Amino acid sequence: MLPAPFRLSFVAVPLLVSAGALAMAAFPRKMTSWQTRSPDGSTGRIEPSDTRILMMRVMGVVVAALALLMAFGTFSFIP
Repeated sequence: MLPAPFRLSFVAVPLLVSAGALAMAAFPRKMTSWQTRSPDGSTGRIEPSDTRILMMRVMGVVVAALALLMAFGTFSFIP
């Protein structure tokens, strides 16, 4: 039997990872767009392509699913 704080890390870390991955999947444009400023003072935005946005959504869901599986599946083999 592992101590309680050590077991808590097996749940807390995957939950934080899944929350970040779901945020990336839900809001990929807000999390990956950059504001640029040229030497003359004008500003512009750099945004990723639609294919990259789609892949970020898919990978965010996959990473979140793996993290949740790790969070709740850990206790099946670590009592």
